[in-house]
Amino acid sequence: MAKLNAAESIRGLACVAVVFSHLSLSFYPYLHHFAPKDRLHGSWNYTLHHSPFAFLYSGTAAVFVFFVLSGYILSYVALKNPNRPKKILEMAIKRYPRLAIPAFLSCIIVWFTFLLTHVDSHLVSGWLQAYAQQDVRFTQAVYEGSIGAFLFAQSATNWVLWTMQIEFLGSLFLFSLLLIYHYQKIIFLPASVVLLLPFWFVADENFFLGMLSFVIGSYIYLYARQLPTLVGVGMLILGLYLAGVHNSSHAYHWLYHLLGWRTYEYGNFIAGILIVYSVLLTTQIGKTLDRPLLVGLGKLSFSIYLLHMIFIYLVCIPLFNLLIHQGFSYGVSVIVSSVVCLLVLLGIARVYSHYVDDFAVKCSNLLAAQLMKRE
Repeated sequence: MAKLNAAESIRGLACVAVVFSHLSLSFYPYLHHFAPKDRLHGSWNYTLHHSPFAFLYSGTAAVFVFFVLSGYILSYVALKNPNRPKKILEMAIKRYPRLAIPAFLSCIIVWFTFLLTHVDSHLVSGWLQAYAQQDVRFTQAVYEGSIGAFLFAQSATNWVLWTMQIEFLGSLFLFSLLLIYHYQKIIFLPASVVLLLPFWFVADENFFLGMLSFVIGSYIYLYARQLPTLVGVGMLILGLYLAGVHNSSHAYHWLYHLLGWRTYEYGNFIAGILIVYSVLLTTQIGKTLDRPLLVGLGKLSFSIYLLHMIFIYLVCIPLFNLLIHQGFSYGVSVIVSSVVCLLVLLGIARVYSHYVDDFAVKCSNLLAAQLMKRE
């Protein structure tokens, strides 16, 4: 139980990192410095970007943490059950409605919000302006929330939904591997390698690394052993260091010299593995993260993830504009509007989790129960 609570805590903290990532892209894009035109808002932008502490707002590393955690938890739930084949089939049936119902409604909320509102975004970064000024059609929202995001990573309506393709297809891929593990344990490892290889050749690198993250999460569950505290803490520190990677950061110049333009993607991918491995397999770290507040945050993480962009638009931008026009400094306006946005987001996420996320769980359970009766 402590290990699963720690997993929830990591998920919650990773979700916060995603929100911080998007807030930083909105107001301090130089913290990521993805584009040469990104402007500085104070010398601390430069210092933090070139430091090893950028893990605090590393949304990409957080996404890999999600994928590795999913691989671990799905393996745990499936393989702990005495009737593994039946449990795996049941989980496969549940997976789409469990993910799609909350994701679909988030797209409808985005469409409805943009239909009724127009927020002045000229004071924020070009990245957030592009989000705020988009034209979302109802048919687009319906299609992406139900099919496009899950099969083709189409996420123009709700930008965070690009991960749903990997989350959904990665789950189905893992279920097939877990069936192999149940029936022919000896070929599980070679089969996982052979079946992954086609993705290396036919899919983009990000998709491949996401699928690989699911498999590695399963490996951690099946083969990893408890770590001594010192080793686990060292692994966690290395993981956090790699989570802060940016190709242009001085703190990672040595890594860029080795990996070139792939530094950012590979660094974040390895970070996700190391963070999950160290937390779940180091008893002391797991106990430290097994806190009700963090576990509760983890339970809200999917709702926070789905809703945070629209609340940056609805709450953060207007309040930021108001504070700037009232004569407050740029930094104060960002901090106050971001804190208020986070508080509102947490409150709405609790409601969304209770009424939408829990409803999705009930629907997926009901669907699985009905279909399994026919077997």
